[in-house]
Amino acid sequence: MKATVHKFKRGTAWPNEGFVQGAIEAFFRAGGFDVGKHRTIDLVCSHPFSGVEWRVEAKGLTTAVGLDFRTGLGQLIQGMEEPGIEYGLAVPDIPQFRKQVFAVPSWVVETLRIHWLFVQPDGSVKIESVRFRRPQHPTAFDVG
Repeated sequence: MKATVHKFKRGTAWPNEGFVQGAIEAFFRAGGFDVGKHRTIDLVCSHPFSGVEWRVEAKGLTTAVGLDFRTGLGQLIQGMEEPGIEYGLAVPDIPQFRKQVFAVPSWVVETLRIHWLFVQPDGSVKIESVRFRRPQHPTAFDVG
């Protein structure tokens, strides 16, 4: 699977970042999204008919998975410019990254509306998200 946006030190083989990048690009293109470039986020895309926009940071297996995972989260958070966009972190679906995802408190994931994009060895992508809920207590906007 070839990535078109960046060059990668570790190459484009599974489970490296280049593979993850290529897989998410292919996934969104297959869904009818227009994929573009961004100054800090690995993938930005929008759907021409629905208007849905995504910004996704991609990470792959390295010798410092925890550090790279946290770096990816930081890059994603710093790129959160608008609340109506879908934000995700794409990683290979391996135990080391599942462990990192599990360590992020669900209230943080829910509050920031982060999606996890797990890339499989065959290049397919599985999106997992915390169910985003409205606050359980009424706000000033709910009373009227």
